[in-house]
Amino acid sequence: MKRRKIGKWFYVLVIGILLLFIVGMMLLLVRNINRSYWSRIQGAKAMLMFSRRSIELFDEQNGRFPDSLDELNEYGKKFPEKISWYFPPKESISGKPSNSREHHVLDGIGGLYYNSKTGELKLNLTRSLKSYWRFYLGEKRNEVPADW
Repeated sequence: MKRRKIGKWFYVLVIGILLLFIVGMMLLLVRNINRSYWSRIQGAKAMLMFSRRSIELFDEQNGRFPDSLDELNEYGKKFPEKISWYFPPKESISGKPSNSREHHVLDGIGGLYYNSKTGELKLNLTRSLKSYWRFYLGEKRNEVPADW
């Protein structure tokens, strides 16, 4: 039996197709990573807006700001029909285990910064987003979460 010779162009074609496949998969991966970062940013901003409004409502009804975010949540549990207070606020950007803890000093270690005297609530993240998410390439890459 005579064997057919496979030309070098066939190998070039196969390698080219493999390279295109790999590049396509990498582009999909980057796109999905940026989408997940975008959703985490939008979630953090919505949580801040929601929590700040709950603090304002607490102040309007009680004449003072809550002493802690836990007090705000406990107060909200008395009114189950008003969901605006009935959730534990979280920060999901830094991904550290302490990210749900409340801090009274804006030191950048993650979690939430809350000042009970002024009712100020911020993310306790003082560096730009690119320092937390190296592969995030979105428009908010150079923004500091504590400034939101």
